[in-house]
Amino acid sequence: MAKGREWRAEVVEAIVVLLALALAVGAGVGGFFLGRDTKHTGSAAPTASTAQAAPSVDPHVAAGAHAFVQFACAECHGEQGRGGVSPDVPALNRVGKTLTVVELTRIIDHGLGESANPSKPYMPVWGAVISKQQVSDLVTYVRAGLPAVPDASAPAVPRNQGLAVAGSVLYVRDGCINCHGPNGLGGVPNPLSEDKTIPSLSGGDFRKEFNTDAKIIDVIRSGSVIGRAPIVSMPHWGGILSDAELRALVAYLKTLK
Repeated sequence: MAKGREWRAEVVEAIVVLLALALAVGAGVGGFFLGRDTKHTGSAAPTASTAQAAPSVDPHVAAGAHAFVQFACAECHGEQGRGGVSPDVPALNRVGKTLTVVELTRIIDHGLGESANPSKPYMPVWGAVISKQQVSDLVTYVRAGLPAVPDASAPAVPRNQGLAVAGSVLYVRDGCINCHGPNGLGGVPNPLSEDKTIPSLSGGDFRKEFNTDAKIIDVIRSGSVIGRAPIVSMPHWGGILSDAELRALVAYLKTLK
């Protein structure tokens, strides 16, 4: 009996030792992997010392860059004023610095080019639409050489989503919204026009006058020059927009109320 008890005691002691060893090894292995995970997480997290701050941009240059996109200057003068859209529209990155602040301001306010010739694009009159501060910011941007400014870019036109969807983005990208209002509701002042506002592109009057796709496309191509500054006239888009873009704009206009 004594020998039996001694044997059981030895077995129990051996089991206790094995369990202790197993726990020690398990703790070591867990600590190894935990340490690796902790080190990995620490190395991946950015620190204040290593984070790269975005370069600052002069606020007036930045505002001018965004206005350049908002008012569709880029659609005629090219991205960052590089030209290449039409031989009748100058590249501003070449001529911008040669013009004075007064000259640039006058051109933006009163327009420039052959407004009587619908086959040639011309600079429309912006003085009644754009504020003095926006004009000043545009001039500052052009005089600074039209540098790249983060997020100052025209919206991408969706593809393969139908003409009306593409037209809705073209309506914003090409600046139609600035004069004809959101959803073509109009209301922008035009002091020397008959009803003192830029006409809306929705409603019964518009649909009655422009009752076919061809009529709408013709007026977009040739513009609507009905006076001189400070009247706001619609520029000629025929040398700027493609036939596909014109059809997309018409498809969008036909969805309006």
